[in-house]
Amino acid sequence: MKSMVTLIRKELLEAFRKHRLLIMVTIFSLIGLMSTIGTKYLGQILKQLLPSGYVLKVREASEIEAYFQFFKNVSQIGLIVLIIITAGLMADELEKKTIVNVLSKGVKREYIIVSKFISSLLVWMISYIISIVIFEYYTGLFWGNEIPLSTIIYSNLLVFSYGVLIISINIFLGIMFKNKIITIVICSIFSLIQMFIGIFPEIYKLLPISLLSQCVYIIEGKINIEGTVITFLITLTLILFLLVTSMRLFKRKEIEQ
Repeated sequence: MKSMVTLIRKELLEAFRKHRLLIMVTIFSLIGLMSTIGTKYLGQILKQLLPSGYVLKVREASEIEAYFQFFKNVSQIGLIVLIIITAGLMADELEKKTIVNVLSKGVKREYIIVSKFISSLLVWMISYIISIVIFEYYTGLFWGNEIPLSTIIYSNLLVFSYGVLIISINIFLGIMFKNKIITIVICSIFSLIQMFIGIFPEIYKLLPISLLSQCVYIIEGKINIEGTVITFLITLTLILFLLVTSMRLFKRKEIEQ
């Protein structure tokens, strides 16, 4: 346990030194801020920029609309940043062979996987919490926080779980291919394939990526929490499967000196 804590502390320190934490916190702080401000003032700004007499149809600014923008920004910007930030977790270590220094100290290989997962999870969690706190503060100022807290927590948990899935995928791909670029490409393709399957609604709603749209429907009251439980559990199962598979794969992998 002591060695695990040491490894996690090392990974967190590395995330700080390599500015991964700073980048994540900055991007997600901006997402939380701009999602509310953009929703509040975008219509007014566009009306000022467009020619007089031009009729512009803009959705009415509201707390629900702000959440729509927030989840869209997290999906389109935040998760892309997360993919890039976490793509090198194992890929860089194996490609540059820096992992040899850790293994030479007798550290169990599965500890390395778990420590990288937990440290990345903490970075992701810190960034997301800061983002949602900023977002909730400004939605409270502009419209009041009328959406039930339980609904807010669960809908954000769905988005957060997809980010955790990305972390576990990148750890697995990093071990498989030992290349950061390949990891980014395949992880992105994984999401694109899921989006393509969207033409089959009954299948799509069971895929992890559907959580990124289901969270909006929960906020809008179009579906209830019970309607997303199966997909949420599938996502958690896939995360666990990838972590266990990564540990087994890494234990068998030959590391060149």
